[in-house]
Amino acid sequence: MDNSLPTGKLSRGKVVGKALLKIGAKKTKRFVTGGNKEQNHEEIADIIFDALGELKGVSVKIAQQVALGMPFLPPTYLEKISKSFNAIPSINKALVRKVVKTELGAYPQDAFDSFEMEAFAAASLGQVHLATFDGEQLAVKVQYPGIKKSIESDMSLIHFGLKRFAKGQNIDHIIGEIEERLYEEVDYTLEAKNCDFFRENLQIEDIVIPTVYHNLSSEKVLTTSFLEGLDFETYLLANPSQESRDAYAQLIFDSFFHELYKLKRIHADPNPGNFLFLRGGKLGLIDFGCVKQVNDTFLKDYNALHLSLLEGVEDEELVPHYQHLGMIVKDTPEKMLHFYREVIKPLDRLYIEPLIEDNYDFSIHNDFSKRGFERVFEIQQKQFHAVHQVNEEYIFLDRTLLGYYALFEKMGASIETKNVKDMMKAYASTGIKNDE
Repeated sequence: MDNSLPTGKLSRGKVVGKALLKIGAKKTKRFVTGGNKEQNHEEIADIIFDALGELKGVSVKIAQQVALGMPFLPPTYLEKISKSFNAIPSINKALVRKVVKTELGAYPQDAFDSFEMEAFAAASLGQVHLATFDGEQLAVKVQYPGIKKSIESDMSLIHFGLKRFAKGQNIDHIIGEIEERLYEEVDYTLEAKNCDFFRENLQIEDIVIPTVYHNLSSEKVLTTSFLEGLDFETYLLANPSQESRDAYAQLIFDSFFHELYKLKRIHADPNPGNFLFLRGGKLGLIDFGCVKQVNDTFLKDYNALHLSLLEGVEDEELVPHYQHLGMIVKDTPEKMLHFYREVIKPLDRLYIEPLIEDNYDFSIHNDFSKRGFERVFEIQQKQFHAVHQVNEEYIFLDRTLLGYYALFEKMGASIETKNVKDMMKAYASTGIKNDE
């Protein structure tokens, strides 16, 4: 199997160009023949993923980010994307040696006391190797060569294909947000700083964050202490007790809101691969490539909105909140209220559902994320112009939280929500305050 990553502009351009022509041909064929819409969606999704398979590397990460950021996509696309999470190819030993030598100035066996050339885990934009240095076990993440150069061409393919699914509406702002996060994720120097920040500031008992070895790290190599634990799937296969499931879910849930309200930064990638289930009920939090900083002005509006939703205020009182967030365009009161009821209301009821009572059991409500995706898609079918009115920060926070809820469903876990609601009320009472 050829695991090389096509990095040249010409080679990647050929893959993208061929795919774009095929997508265009499928759309033209359906227009002329009046073919089946769902079949057409599936065929376009196949074209995109065949091309992503050739491009490798960052293209799969893009697909995953799109699925999380654009849940209005057809179920066919989302289903295919869900199968891509483990589809990232490994890179051969010669390339690993080359990257480490270029970045650290020495080959792996010289830079470390020992270095296992076979990767023990896949990362979104690279792979992770076990190493030792001064008697310590380390995890060394090595980035795929050529990843940064590939982002532009890969985004052009995704952007072109998604416009077909999004009925040609403006999705540039969402694509732009994804692209910005991707450029941040390919900079392991930034990820190292993020990891340091959370290790120093996320002081939550039972959450363990690895230590960064800066002298053995660079823009494309990141070395941290090794955390020994079970990955998400292995943890569930071990048939853990309900008490264990609930405790871990509570830890993830509480940490999200602690990050949001106390640190104004969230670990914004709910991929199950970013959690390690350690001994003694401790939770390892890894991979800080995708971190979202939240400004106080936005957070104040976001918090006020959700408190109003929980208080059950009238629809007319909610419209100004969404207008402040940029999700309802200023118009006549009647038109704004109509837009809210048609497009936003079915979704905001879903977002607050787990928070209404002081306890929410995902083993009972195990269709939560499915209902969410279906509801968004139904709205998108009815309201063609809703996509470009999505606040990027709002969707980033809620898609992260919904991603965690999807994990809780798989765990069959129950969470307590009272402490989080108290945190929301406390933040509202203090007004805008910068804790950093």
